[in-house]
Amino acid sequence: MPTDQAAAVRDELAASIESTLVREAQHNERLIAAVRASLMPALCIVEVIFALSPGGIDWPWRVPTFFMLLWSVGLLQALRTGWFHRSLPVIVPAIDATYVLIRIQSTYSFHSLEVLQDSMELASAVVAACIVVLTGAFRLRRTSLIATTALGLFLYLWFALQSDLFFGQVITQAVLLLGVGGMAYGLTQQVRRAVRSEVARQTLTRFLPASMIDEMHEDPLALLTKARSVRATVLISDIRGFTAWAEDKEPMQVLGFLNVIQGALADIVREHHGTVDKFMGDGMLAVFGAPEDLDDHANQAVLAAKQMRIAAQRINDSTEGADVRIGIGIHSGELVVGCLGSGVRMEFTVLGDTVNTASRLESMTKSQGVDVLISTDSIDEIGANEGLSKVGEVDIRGRKEPMVVWTLTG
Repeated sequence: MPTDQAAAVRDELAASIESTLVREAQHNERLIAAVRASLMPALCIVEVIFALSPGGIDWPWRVPTFFMLLWSVGLLQALRTGWFHRSLPVIVPAIDATYVLIRIQSTYSFHSLEVLQDSMELASAVVAACIVVLTGAFRLRRTSLIATTALGLFLYLWFALQSDLFFGQVITQAVLLLGVGGMAYGLTQQVRRAVRSEVARQTLTRFLPASMIDEMHEDPLALLTKARSVRATVLISDIRGFTAWAEDKEPMQVLGFLNVIQGALADIVREHHGTVDKFMGDGMLAVFGAPEDLDDHANQAVLAAKQMRIAAQRINDSTEGADVRIGIGIHSGELVVGCLGSGVRMEFTVLGDTVNTASRLESMTKSQGVDVLISTDSIDEIGANEGLSKVGEVDIRGRKEPMVVWTLTG
């Protein structure tokens, strides 16, 4: 692959990973906002109950909870409409931490607390600090996690230093809180690895059908060890005159042009529900009906061949000096689908006489003066010959009886 194309693929994958992480972070931000908006009404009710109780804290110190309710509902609605700002993963936890600080500080400032009450309030601060830290993990960014860990630690230390605790106890609990931050970091990394794994899975669909990749994830040993027999259609193409054209060209130029041609042909195969089994230099082996089942595999192969002829002409029209001509052989029959090789190098492929016959039909397009040869077995699978013309009987090496072959008209 030329350097610019490799860089383009690398940039595409990096952008895919980043966009997936951003989508997940936005989803998690909405989740956190939904939890916050669900909790705040209950906290407002608690504020009213305590404010009406004898000796309760004055109403002005209850107001931040009601403002927090309005903020929570407003933020949730904004996020649900799709709005998002990249500074939110830092600003939102800062607002959360500020609210917790103000609310618990009011209890510390206005009450003469017994030891048990003091411990309970400090426990509330510890729990709140842990929640603030953990929200950073759901935002999937290191900057957010660092910010939430620092805010959670600050929350704890603010109240711990006002409590009757030994300095050693404070240090121990602060270290434990940092451990929560470490666990949150591990969770973030795990999610990022899962996202990269999913992007890698999507990348594999460039080479293998999605159903095969799903099967690989579910039971990889079965995929490696269990071959199966299917009836399918094989299409083999070859670029005519490519070797002569490439003789006086730079290798990178040759590879770049070959990528254009083979990429266009491979796209056509995928559009018609086929699978590119392998590229063989300027040749390609494609299968319709394996490893994914396809009812009209022969018809899709013929339709793909028609589009390949058009694609070759378009490349010639758009590329100065290009004279792309292709030969295509199509044959339907039994195939064995499975893994070939052992040790560190294995290849998922199709084997059988069907492949050999399609290859020989492709080679015979030169002598028959056509660009496409289709076996009568494929015509029988289609059940019609509209848009096709009979070439006649041909002798195929390895077969006892001659075979009637057809070609595309036009």
